[in-house]
Amino acid sequence: MNIQSAITTLAELAAASKAQAFDIVGYDSFSESVEVFEQKISNTEIQSSAALGVRVFCDHRPGIAFTERLTPEALKICLSDAISHTQLTGAVEYSVAEPQPASEKKFDHLSPDFERVALSDLADFSRRLESETRARDARIENVPYTGAGRSSATSYFMNSKGITYEQTHQEFSAYTAAVAAAGDQKKMGFYSNSRPSFSELLPLDFAGIAARRTLEQLGAAPVKSGEYTVLFSNRVAGQILSIYQSSFFADAAQRGQSRLKGRLGERIASPLLTITSAAHDLKLKGSRARDAEGTPTRDIAVVEAGVFTNFLYNLESAGKDKRVSTGNAVRSIGSKASTGFKNLVVSPGNEPAPALLSGRVLLIDKLEGAAGCSAVSGEMSIGAQGFLYEGGVRVQPVDRITLSANIFDMLQNIEAISNEYNDQYGSVCVPDLLIGKISVAG
Repeated sequence: MNIQSAITTLAELAAASKAQAFDIVGYDSFSESVEVFEQKISNTEIQSSAALGVRVFCDHRPGIAFTERLTPEALKICLSDAISHTQLTGAVEYSVAEPQPASEKKFDHLSPDFERVALSDLADFSRRLESETRARDARIENVPYTGAGRSSATSYFMNSKGITYEQTHQEFSAYTAAVAAAGDQKKMGFYSNSRPSFSELLPLDFAGIAARRTLEQLGAAPVKSGEYTVLFSNRVAGQILSIYQSSFFADAAQRGQSRLKGRLGERIASPLLTITSAAHDLKLKGSRARDAEGTPTRDIAVVEAGVFTNFLYNLESAGKDKRVSTGNAVRSIGSKASTGFKNLVVSPGNEPAPALLSGRVLLIDKLEGAAGCSAVSGEMSIGAQGFLYEGGVRVQPVDRITLSANIFDMLQNIEAISNEYNDQYGSVCVPDLLIGKISVAG
């Protein structure tokens, strides 16, 4: 039984059961990839899977279950498990999404050459990429891994109110790493990216960027400990905000895990900062017409010119606050709904990144681990690499440093935002952020 037939069958079973309401999520995915080392294929992976999950409501109690077996008997067991689960949960103040008009844009990301590109083509591309990376500079002594792949995934949604939705995303990806040596020091640079089509992936300078990132760090050393103005490059600025994004989720505030609870309408950041959950930009991966609960999506600013304007809601958190869902539910087949940005977008500033390097500035372009970061308290302690600039001139590459600050202080201390996003194909778009008063331990 294919996934569409399984969803229809499960919906019919649920409609005939004791459940007063239900919704179903499912996916069907395929991916294949190849990795090469010294011109030989070192690894290949081919994966194909399909699964679905159901959420039912019995006497206002939700229950969930999922199955990766799409047989009639497995679907019956899945529904029975979900109904049984309702005996273990409490009554809630929400149910499934009601039918509402959604964007009529086509959010499928379909690759015109997906079926034409074979695993052998990906292997040939990877071999060429490995050769190009090694040939970039005599100091590059190793290219430890290089690879490419393609993937296709379709997500499905159906509920008892008649809402149905599906969306397909296809893409190609590649990566390479280079190791260079100077004296006793070795450094590795890495670059990866993806595009909706193979033809768009080919022109990207994987070898050049990986080699540059490697060579630029040769001779790196810590800077003197102290307080610095830091330019978080657009390569890492999105990573920083992603770590703390749950502060803007209503369910986190309801659990007492957001310091923004009770602060709607307050200025929480520099007036330069506007953060939006962008739902309908066709160039971004996270765009879709409906969220994981079938609620229509929309663009919604959580911070506007520094003012905290909105929490993001799913159906459950909206019910608790007597609000309507903002269309920001995310959900896997085996879990309750949570919250997320569709695409996390920071509005750009007016100047290019080099214009922000006047004075004494620490440019950070690589982060190392996030174990010392807490989305609840906002505290940040994270390793980093980058470059020290003075008067717009690069003084030295920097490594083995730790940055310490609190994200809520950092948002207030934003001094400038560049007009440049990075080149990644993804769902986080954050320009370079110039932030003052960052403690640096070298």
